[in-house]
Amino acid sequence: MREAAAAAVPESRRVRLPPARNLVSPDSSPASAALVRGLLHSRSDMSGQERPDGGAGRQRAERTMRLTTAALALVSTLLTLLPGLGQARAETYPARPIRMVVPFPAGGGADVLVRLLTRHMGEELGAPFVIVNQPGAGGAIAFEQVAKAAPDGYTLTWISTAFPVMAATIPTLAFDPAKDFTPVAQATQSPFVLVVNPQLPARSVGELVALAKQKPGTLNFAHNGGGTLTKLAVGLFRQTADIDIGDVSYRGDNFSSADVVAGHVQGMFTSSPVALPHIGAGRLRGLAVTSAARSPAAPDLPTMAEAGVRDFTIVIWHGLAGPAGLPRDIVDRLNASLNTALAQPDIVSHTRDLGSERVGGTPEAFAALIRQELAFWSAAAKRAGVAGR
Repeated sequence: MREAAAAAVPESRRVRLPPARNLVSPDSSPASAALVRGLLHSRSDMSGQERPDGGAGRQRAERTMRLTTAALALVSTLLTLLPGLGQARAETYPARPIRMVVPFPAGGGADVLVRLLTRHMGEELGAPFVIVNQPGAGGAIAFEQVAKAAPDGYTLTWISTAFPVMAATIPTLAFDPAKDFTPVAQATQSPFVLVVNPQLPARSVGELVALAKQKPGTLNFAHNGGGTLTKLAVGLFRQTADIDIGDVSYRGDNFSSADVVAGHVQGMFTSSPVALPHIGAGRLRGLAVTSAARSPAAPDLPTMAEAGVRDFTIVIWHGLAGPAGLPRDIVDRLNASLNTALAQPDIVSHTRDLGSERVGGTPEAFAALIRQELAFWSAAAKRAGVAGR
């Protein structure tokens, strides 16, 4: 009957809607095209039909059709523009200062590096970074703040190897390390350094292990508390070398290294920025690095494997991350800015002095590293007997 009614209306009186192909841009997404075509189809039963109330009805129908056609054209245009909104947001981000929640105390080697990098990034992005130091609980306090923050690019954090270690050793966390963060880019990597008090009669890892076996339970190693990489390193050393050593908890590297220097405890595993100045000044004796290859910053120190302790490789890495759901255009903007900052001459010089290697790279590469590290440290914590999850 619809066909018959349409045929009965003179051609001059029929209201025609434009073809869907004229309202759908070639750049429109399939969903956008489907929406426009659906709207046209829902109105198609009015096209070509005459209202029963004569001329006035036809005028209202024609006016309705014109308005509908204009509205559809506007919807189609807006849908075409939607893909460009992300680009526009990236061009306007950041519009205010960016809060960087750092999970370690102010003044340490990692804190200084973050401040140097974010200074360059702030200059390049056109907005300053505000550093907020939130140490404690292996980094959990800082990470929880960021996990619960809005994914708008204005709350970020600096994660490291401590991130998967914390996930493996702290029984309860208020967030999911695998799901509640968006990796942006890795920044650096460096080994741990095994150091001892220079008065200890051990000039190599082999001599240290032999001394520990001769006097079980008499040597104590410093670490930075439960859920930290330093504590896990002591546990792995104890298990891998099959020795009986004690461990003493401190609030951070500055306190633990001071007590090793003073002889209150005999040794520790610590980062290159902490260890190398003490080694150079003769306050501590370096025995080995925990990387798979020797460190360019300390080429005279053997690896743990070279020193006779197999299956003991620890690399400290650092990088930038935000809350889960951080838009890709903002991720890309931050990623490019960090990679640019890593190439600056003062950063090159600073990382070299610290014994760190600049890495950079893509968000995907950093995400893959985090997944790998979460699995590795979960197994390592179980092996060392300190697993909490």
